[in-house]
Amino acid sequence: MVKLNESAKQKLVELIARYQAAKSEIQARLSEFKRVPREEYFYEMCFCICTPQSKARHAFVVVEMLKQRDFLHHPFDPLEIVGNREHYIRFHNQKSLNLLRLQEQWQEIEREITLDIQVEAKRDRLTDSVRGIGMKEAAHFLRNIGEFGVAILDRHILKHLTLLGVIDEYPTGMNRKQYLEIEAQWKEFCHKTAIPMEEMDLLFWSMETGEILK
Repeated sequence: MVKLNESAKQKLVELIARYQAAKSEIQARLSEFKRVPREEYFYEMCFCICTPQSKARHAFVVVEMLKQRDFLHHPFDPLEIVGNREHYIRFHNQKSLNLLRLQEQWQEIEREITLDIQVEAKRDRLTDSVRGIGMKEAAHFLRNIGEFGVAILDRHILKHLTLLGVIDEYPTGMNRKQYLEIEAQWKEFCHKTAIPMEEMDLLFWSMETGEILK
């Protein structure tokens, strides 16, 4: 973590004030993640496959439509849903294939999810076994089912970490080593500010969208 300049110091003051105002709502949202039933895990993974470089609200709509047609138990080509312009998901062709592969492999993947292992190891297993899921998406999925401790380093998070001086520059690309380095820097910052990483994640998102999403 670099030394804070005056701009970063001011942003830190604003961050802490925003956190105090939103803390109870953020904690309530995180409690909801811990109560997600196991039968919803498949669709949470579908959501995380759809979200990269696409609007979260569009991904919500797509997942609800997959649920309505019971995609898990009655697979079909989801391209007509994913590629619909009213709730368009970017890279719809590839993501449709990823969703189909997920459905085909779900029993095996579900076993990986429910293993009694550290969350970091679980993230690694998911990135290795699920098509279309990288470190960020695996962390996002795990957070959404109430397993905390790994960072969701999407562009909004990285922007705020840069503005706050947690990292010295916005990364244009990340390999595994760089991802883990930034994750460690963020965890150190969270420790110093006494704001848990999962709570700060939702705080950053509320600052972007005006609401606490997932």
